[in-house]
Amino acid sequence: MRILHIVTNAELGGAQSVVAALARWAAANGGEAAVASQSEGPLWDALDPRVARFRLKRMVKEISPVDDVLVFGEIRRVIRDFAPDILHLHSSKAGVLGRLAAGRLRKRTVYTVHGFDTILKAHRFFLPLERALSRLCGAIAAVSEYDARNLASCGIRRKVRVIRNGVPDWGKARPGDEGIAAEIERARASGGAVLSIARLAPPKRFDLYRAAARLLPGATFFWIGNETEPEAGRLPPNVRMLGGLPDAGAYARCADVLALFSDYEGLPMSILESLSCGTPVVASKVGGIGEALAGIYGETVENDAVAAAEALARYLPGGERHSAADPGVRAAARARYEELFSYRTMARAYGDLYYELSGEPN
Repeated sequence: MRILHIVTNAELGGAQSVVAALARWAAANGGEAAVASQSEGPLWDALDPRVARFRLKRMVKEISPVDDVLVFGEIRRVIRDFAPDILHLHSSKAGVLGRLAAGRLRKRTVYTVHGFDTILKAHRFFLPLERALSRLCGAIAAVSEYDARNLASCGIRRKVRVIRNGVPDWGKARPGDEGIAAEIERARASGGAVLSIARLAPPKRFDLYRAAARLLPGATFFWIGNETEPEAGRLPPNVRMLGGLPDAGAYARCADVLALFSDYEGLPMSILESLSCGTPVVASKVGGIGEALAGIYGETVENDAVAAAEALARYLPGGERHSAADPGVRAAARARYEELFSYRTMARAYGDLYYELSGEPN
């Protein structure tokens, strides 16, 4: 089976991680996979060498009438040249352009909504298009029940099914930089270690993370994923910015707790990576996060610095939910990952959907 994935940005976020994982899965299991996205970005380095690549020179994140018309033509040519059996679209702009360009592939097109709150809260101008185009595909994949409910509330009910994100098993992987891993573990052995894995950009609430660090001066707060450095004077002395690190999810096993504060989310990969390491999570009460944690494997909070700090303190040394006081927390988090959020579970669910839409025997 030939599968073409199209995603708007070539950055490394949740949607791109899913694209890379599904393309790798197809290539490793006898299929052929291709990825089309904007010309430059770290996504290209993350792809399996067996995956075909199509760089869309005119793909931009912003609305641009000239670029959008030209990239529509590029997408049509990629579909013609690769001749996929399944077209899989990721993110809003790729979802719009891809469904319009799909032609005879429409019934074999999958559109994954990587967090419908991105549209409802940040790009609401896409909503009429989402409603109008919802019939022009074979299936719409929501990454959480939360997203499925929001889609339904906007009149998008047909063809929707929930396929949760999945991640590799970082609980059995060694972090790539042993020096950084040792630093996090030393912090964990003293006042405690909090870790966040995210871009330093909206909707991530670095301001809340920084404020929580000020309220918990005995713990060390680590951030992986920043491409730029915040102004030094704005950082509390217990915050360490580590920049981009390959296989960032593996470092979650070194920390007491993972923190992720956001204005909106789908089903964040860093949270699932943390669960694979058996590490509990404190995160904003947005998107599918509460669904993933279920109040057992961590907790969600309102976007308030005091509430965030109080929740984090429960998982740090001396807190009632610290692993030394509640060893079942890590075992439960790990079991949650294995049940619902493994890389194989996600890939098999999409594989079943591909075969269903193609009409080929599985």
